Amino acid sequence: MGHIVALDDEGHLVYEGLLSSKEIATIDEILNALKQEIPQIESDLEETYGKSVLYKYNLGKFLGSLLTKYNISASERRKFWDEIKTFATKENRIRNEGTNAETRSFYGQCYRLSQFDQEIVEKLSWRQWQDILDRVGNREDVRIFEWIRNKREKIREDDWREFEKGLHLYLKDKDTSVFSDDELYDIYESILSMSQYWRIAFAQFSKDFPNSAKIKSKGRRSKKYQATCFQLKRELRKSLDDEIFEKAFESAMA
Repeated sequence: MGHIVALDDEGHLVYEGLLSSKEIATIDEILNALKQEIPQIESDLEETYGKSVLYKYNLGKFLGSLLTKYNISASERRKFWDEIKTFATKENRIRNEGTNAETRSFYGQCYRLSQFDQEIVEKLSWRQWQDILDRVGNREDVRIFEWIRNKREKIREDDWREFEKGLHLYLKDKDTSVFSDDELYDIYESILSMSQYWRIAFAQFSKDFPNSAKIKSKGRRSKKYQATCFQLKRELRKSLDDEIFEKAFESAMA
């Protein structure tokens, strides 16, 4: 495509680059086509899939065809997604997507999602996919997607949020290429178990001590719990297990 349109600070349509009248006419033609195509495909997909993850997956497939059709380069994608959001869709996309990274863009994430097998896509909810697509470091080793594929049961969203935070903490300054597939999958499983233990133990604590002020500081205590789990893992030179989880939880809630 070569050129992208946007809005200036005063809301006026602007074209990037020095363009001829013919080039402007071509861009206007593309923009008008997007205004027709995007609302229609979004409406059709919602009718078929609701707002499920398959809506985003199939929208991403369509977006991929647009990249080819309009010759959008990788460096232009974020601006192209913003163009669709600003000028074409009738949906109210209010999530803060930042200004530069394609990984934060709704349409960019839909396109990224469409690059996976549908079998993997259906293992997580859209919210869970947003979590992992937002955290580049957590998906830098693509083997995490095979681990997701092989999960027999879907992962609860609250467990997934804790898992993502724990994985981010664990992977800091680590090179996962040194791990075999089985070793890495064991790491994923242990961090998921750590997350599940936290959910169950915190729910029991809240039931046993419903008036405790500690309940209101759940986020801070969750961070301490995870950090303590990894600290004990290093000190004891053992894999994460229930013994570590129990000690870490007691420390976090002290």
